[in-house]
Amino acid sequence: MIEILAPYMSFWLKGAALTLGLSAVAFPICILIGLAVGFASLSSSRPTALFGAAYINMFRGLPEVMVIFIIFYGSNILLGSVASLAGLRFGGADPKIAAVAALSIQFGSYAAVIFKDWMSVLPKGYSEAGAAIGMTRFQIRRRIVVPLVLRSATPAMGNLFLVLLKISALASLIGVQELSRSTSIIAGSTREPLICYMIAAVMYLAISAISGLIQHRLESRAQGA
Repeated sequence: MIEILAPYMSFWLKGAALTLGLSAVAFPICILIGLAVGFASLSSSRPTALFGAAYINMFRGLPEVMVIFIIFYGSNILLGSVASLAGLRFGGADPKIAAVAALSIQFGSYAAVIFKDWMSVLPKGYSEAGAAIGMTRFQIRRRIVVPLVLRSATPAMGNLFLVLLKISALASLIGVQELSRSTSIIAGSTREPLICYMIAAVMYLAISAISGLIQHRLESRAQGA
C-alpha cells in the first residue's frame, strides 16, 4: 500500500499547500472587507448603512458554491467581453484568483457581522477621548476602534479561519487543484479511495491543529495586552 501511495505524496503536499495558500490570502482580505462593511452598517448615513446591511444579508444568504460559480463564470464573461472590445485574446480567468475573490467577498460578510457586534458594544468613551485630544474620525477608527475590535474578535476570527479553510475545498469545482481535488485524482489513479481520503483528512487535521495553536497564541497575547 505504501509503495502505491508514496509516489503521490508530493502531489498531496502541493494540494495541501494550495489549500493553505488560498485561505491565507483570502483571510486578510475578508478582514479588511469585514471592517469596511462593519463600519458602513453602523454609519449615520442611511444609504451607507443600507449598503452595509444589504451586503451582509446578501452574501450570508448565498451558498458558498454559488458565489464561487458567479465570480468565476461572471469574471470570464466580463473579461472576455472587455478583451473582445479591445481586440485582444482572452484565455480565461485564473480559477485560483476567482476562488480567492469569492471566498474573500463571502467571508467578508461573516467577518462584518463579528466586527459590527463588537463595534456596537465598544464603550463610546474611547472615541470621545480620541475626539477630545483632536483626533479625526479616521484616526479614531484606525488607532483606537480597529485595534480594540480586532483584539476582542480574535477567538471568533480564529474559528472563521478554520471554516474558511474547509470551505476552500469548494474551489475544486472550478478546477483548482487544492487538497480535496488532488485527493480525488489520486484516489482515481490508485483505486484506493478510503485510504486516500483518510490521508487527506489527516492533512486537514494537521493544518487545523497548527492554525489552532497560532490562534491560541494570538488569544493569549490579546488577553495579555
